[in-house]
Amino acid sequence: MDLQSYRQAFDEAERDFEAAVEEYGLPFEREETSLREARVRTAAECGCRCENGASSLWRNWISPACLACRTGDETATFFVDLRCVKKCYFCFNPNQDHYEHFLSHERDIVAELEQAHAMGARFRCLAITGGEPLLHPEQVNAFLQRAAQLYPDAHTRLYTCGDLLDERGLQELAESGLDEIRFSIKPPDASDGQDRVYELMEQAVGTIPSVVVEVPVIPGSLGQMKDLLVRSDALGISGVNLLEFCFPLHNAAEFAKRGFQLRKHPFKYLYNYWYGGGVPVAGSEAEALELLAFAEREGLRLGIHYCSSDNKNTGQIYQQNKAFFADPALRDAHPWMRADEEDRFLKCAKAFGDDVRRAREWAEGAGVVCDYDPDVPSLALADDDAAALEEACPSIVLAESVNVVELREPDDASGSGRVGARPDLYLREVAVEPRA
Repeated sequence: MDLQSYRQAFDEAERDFEAAVEEYGLPFEREETSLREARVRTAAECGCRCENGASSLWRNWISPACLACRTGDETATFFVDLRCVKKCYFCFNPNQDHYEHFLSHERDIVAELEQAHAMGARFRCLAITGGEPLLHPEQVNAFLQRAAQLYPDAHTRLYTCGDLLDERGLQELAESGLDEIRFSIKPPDASDGQDRVYELMEQAVGTIPSVVVEVPVIPGSLGQMKDLLVRSDALGISGVNLLEFCFPLHNAAEFAKRGFQLRKHPFKYLYNYWYGGGVPVAGSEAEALELLAFAEREGLRLGIHYCSSDNKNTGQIYQQNKAFFADPALRDAHPWMRADEEDRFLKCAKAFGDDVRRAREWAEGAGVVCDYDPDVPSLALADDDAAALEEACPSIVLAESVNVVELREPDDASGSGRVGARPDLYLREVAVEPRA
């Protein structure tokens, strides 16, 4: 089996995924219109940082919470309940566990924080979200005050649409120790009370240390989004988070009547991601990149961060792959694997088909540790060794194998045969790509 034949299984999995998602009522675009390579090009053209596996682009300023989100280490998000004063057609809260339950039941977020502290949890970023958290201002302020006592160095942030906030509420949040407030602005909702929210943001600039606008980039709203950036810059807003717009697998009719389609190749690597935002919508990323370029041309001073759907998923992969480094036996069983410090996956080089024999002979002669799988056949080896192999055998074709640590089901015999101190862990290959 050569590389092309081996990759067919991954292509088939993506086709099956697309077919399953389209059953929700929204089609995929026929050809990908937002190639990920454009991220690097845009960053170079407008002087942006392009980080986290080219999934996060930002200029001038970025919230420390956004940086922490890339790994999820020492971060936590709390909510009282999932009730909200808005009815956004693209809301993905219904994808959360126990959504219906938390429409009528509340959580004690102060008690949850205290319990985490008692168990030794360390936090550098704490967030309160919803629903709309300011349906419960007393609980929110009590949480912030307790967080200041238990974690005085932690960065705290609050998500709100602003409908329930006033000047007094802002002052109470500031006195309780809030570091960052994030306002949700939906530009296409022109008659949705946005002028009042801008007035609140102007007041917040002089009250809360960091004021951020967080908004999905809805295709077709480019003109309104440019106005949002200019207006936010004039107010002295710290930054705007541009989110890749996603279909949350419900309300398909609302997306369809607006002419939206799903992004072809929606994820850098197809996988079962936990983030409930859904599947990216075609055209959102292209407009987000244009907004970064617009901000550069206009010389806007505020921070702008494009947070792609890929960026939302790196924390999960990082957390799953921490087990690889926490288990020396598992790591020793796969010495050819390396952690990609950008996208957080575990990677190695692989030879297939007729190239396997030559690669194996070279590895044996060079004393290189590798993994020969006669069933494919294939041979895996470390990237550094792969470079030497390519120099020794210039015509050889190598691929990049992309992997993540998973928990083995009790009756599952799949995965690599090598186990570490925890036999319930194994490496799952999620993609094989041409080697750069």
